[in-house]
Amino acid sequence: MEGTRIRKVVMLFFTLILLSGCSWNGIRSYDGANGESEKAKELFTNDKRVASAATIFHEDEVVAGISLKAFSRFKKDKIEKELKKELEKQYPDREVTISADSKIWMEANKLIDSDEKKDIDKTIKKLKSLLKEET
Repeated sequence: MEGTRIRKVVMLFFTLILLSGCSWNGIRSYDGANGESEKAKELFTNDKRVASAATIFHEDEVVAGISLKAFSRFKKDKIEKELKKELEKQYPDREVTISADSKIWMEANKLIDSDEKKDIDKTIKKLKSLLKEET
């Protein structure tokens, strides 16, 4: 009887750890040593509709993939336009691309986690081509 109780507690503990690990959200960015990403992080952090964001700053481009909170997804296009306008104000000398599509968010996170940063140009072109796809 005591053994099954301990097993249940251990299984509950591991289940909670697993579920908490899957729900990590945050604002992440990759900036090639220019130090300009703080304004974008602040913008995404202060916007209550954004659950998480992954932003890539490279040369004269800014590519951002955002994940929206549950009910904000109904106004995805409007939110994208508003955030793009804000980023264009903050970075007038850069080409801004932003998407609330989960493909873009996942690929941007994958690039940020990657140790190989030498093929960033290819990856950014790939991200932009993913934006043009319709699913």
